[in-house]
This record gives sequence, C-alpha cells and structure tokens, in this order.
Amino acid sequence: MTSVPVDIASSEFLDTPVQCLAALRGQGRTAITTDGWVIVTDFDLARQVLTDPKTYSSHIHKHVSVPGDIADEVAAIRAQGWPYTNALGTSDAPLHTRNRQMVNKAFTPRALTTLEPLVRHAAADLAAALPDGESIDFLTAFGEPLPVWAISKVLGLPPERSTDIRRWSTAAVASIGATPSSEDWLRYEADLLDFQQTMVTVMRENRENGTPGVIAELAQAIDEEDPDSGEGVQVSLLLTLLRELVVAGNETTGKFIAEAVRLVGSDRALWQRLRDDPSHAEFVVEECLRLASPTQSARRVVAVATELDGRQLAPGTIVMVSLAGANRDEHQFAHADVCDPDREGVRSQIAFGQGPHMCIGAGLARLESKIALQVLAQYVDAIDAAGSEAVYTRSYIIRGPITMPAVVHRRA
Repeated sequence: MTSVPVDIASSEFLDTPVQCLAALRGQGRTAITTDGWVIVTDFDLARQVLTDPKTYSSHIHKHVSVPGDIADEVAAIRAQGWPYTNALGTSDAPLHTRNRQMVNKAFTPRALTTLEPLVRHAAADLAAALPDGESIDFLTAFGEPLPVWAISKVLGLPPERSTDIRRWSTAAVASIGATPSSEDWLRYEADLLDFQQTMVTVMRENRENGTPGVIAELAQAIDEEDPDSGEGVQVSLLLTLLRELVVAGNETTGKFIAEAVRLVGSDRALWQRLRDDPSHAEFVVEECLRLASPTQSARRVVAVATELDGRQLAPGTIVMVSLAGANRDEHQFAHADVCDPDREGVRSQIAFGQGPHMCIGAGLARLESKIALQVLAQYVDAIDAAGSEAVYTRSYIIRGPITMPAVVHRRA
C-alpha cells in the first residue's frame, strides 16, 4: 500500500488518469486520497468490494457539494421541481432490488432482441451519412446519436427529443466527481428542472395514450388517490429512476463508442476482419471497455468495521473502486495497456461494475456498441481519430470525450 495522499481532483490526475493510476498500482493495491478516501486499483480487491454490499454500502451521495456563492440560487431552482431521492445507484437492498425490478423489463435479453434490428437500422443511417475524407466530430456525427435514439425508444420519447436528451444527460452528470463553474452549474440546474417538468408531463401523457416504453410503465406506479402527498413522493422516485436511465442509456455509451473508434479506428485489418466475421465485434467491444470505460470509478461507504489490504476501515470510510485502474491491473491482464481483442479472459473486465449494482444498461450498451462496429465496418476502411485533439470531461468518476475529431475513410 502507499501512504502518500493522492489528489484525485488535481489537473494531473484528471488530464492523465491512465498514467496516474499506473503509478499508484506500482506502489500498492490501495492508496489514500487527500480527502481521506481509500482508492482501490487492484482487480481482485475491486471485485471484493463491489460484490460485498453488506460491508461496502452504495448509500452514498455521488455529486460534489454546491458552491456557496450560488447555493441560494440553486436552492431556488430546485424548489420549483421535485427532490431527488435514492433510486438505483445510491441505494442498497431491499430498496435497490425493488427499484431495479421496476425498470428491469426494458433491459432483459428478450427486450434487447426486439430492439436489435431497430438499432441496426439507425446505425446504418448514421454510417451512410458520414462524409469521406473530411474532418468531423465523430462523437456528434455518430457516437452520440445512436444511443440517444435507442434510449428514446426504450423510454418512449419521440425522436424530436434527442437534443433535449443530450442536454439533460450532460446536466445530470456535470457534478459527479467534478465541479462546474458557477455559471455552468446554474445552467445545468435549469436543464434538470426542465427535465423534471417535461418528464412529469410525458408520464401522464404516455399513460393516458398507452405509448409503449419505460415512462408509461413507471407512470402506472403513481398513486392517483393521494396526489398531494403520495404522488409527490412517488414522482420524486420515478424522476430519479428516469434520470439514471437517461445517463446509463446515453451519456456513457456515446462517449464509449467514440473512445472505441479512437482505439481501433485506424486499424484497417481489424475493419476487414469485422466485415468477414461480424461476431468479432463482441470481443473488440469488451477489450475497448477494459481500456476506456466511461465510468472510471464506483464509490462505496463502509457500513461495518472491516479490513482491506491491511488497512483498518471504520464505518463511514469512503472507498473509491477505480474500475479504470483495476481493468489495467497487470496481474489480471498481461500487457494491460495493449489493445488485444483476442486476449484470454477478455470478458472478465469490470467496466460496468460487479455485484448487485452492475450497470442495468450494460446489455443495451454492449448491443449498441457491437452493432456500431459491425455497421461501420460495412461502410469504412478506417477512421483516423485525432485522440490528442479530443476534449475530455474533467471528472474522476465519469470520463469521456466531449469532442472527438476524426477523418473517415469510406470504402470504395
């Protein structure tokens, strides 16, 4: 273990997380942050923490505190909406189990099988529109639109809401492991209020119209008999669930597809192999997830006194499981920094977490990413992504490109 405190909010850590995490792994399996948290970079320890919810609770606030200079303005905006409550990512059983069951039907293998041809058709439309030999932002041209379209379908939102979904999801993750400027924070709060008000309207409309999707199904849970108290509590929960689903089904997947193209886009032999054997896309997706998961870490709070890597942890101690660090653990993955879809154990990566809180949208994200690679292979010989010019989010929890400049070389 290392005893030198690590500043995970420093520019060095946010700009070069791969290098900083590698340095930490070289010093030990765990480290201490400047906030007194325990950060886990070892693969086996990461799995241990994530699969033991009785010792390591998920009942933890994941957003940074509102800056004092805008606290009153933020409170005034939030007062116009509904308070957010614990739903999926910040609750434990039995609450977590109940809430997960409310939305799980939309992400079952059967539901994804039904969705697959529709996603493939949408991906083909986007790939066909990619210009040849021109510099584009691959994130906005392809990476973002595909998962936005898919989550719209899952939720039951019309296509014209795509711009809103991107805006809402950006606002939802802006303060997760990051501190936006005061001006941006207020804008994000206004966007989240708009999300709440829009979702309440859509829930009622979809329930009345019988529109298929998660929104209509959740709307059935509203307690109509007590709109002044019962409905208010229920709406708060449903809005939090929808907020988490929008993020899980859009924000992270779009960033990952762009990151996958950064990793393998210029490999012409790989695109040819994908054309010859589309099933290989599944292994490419798993390897890219290992190297570039948009969810960098998962936080837990110690519920009962325990020991981890020789450290005695008291209740209330924050443990930050570095998914990004664990996925590059050389003891688990030989030549861990090399992108090798043919490596042994390629499916053992933990980009989506482990245990009861494994990302509920993992199946949808894998489906979209697999289809994206398969469809792109039919249209391109290579995609040269200028990774050094990409702009990334500055968060120690969610990391991904905000822009991804690229040049597409279409097949003749």
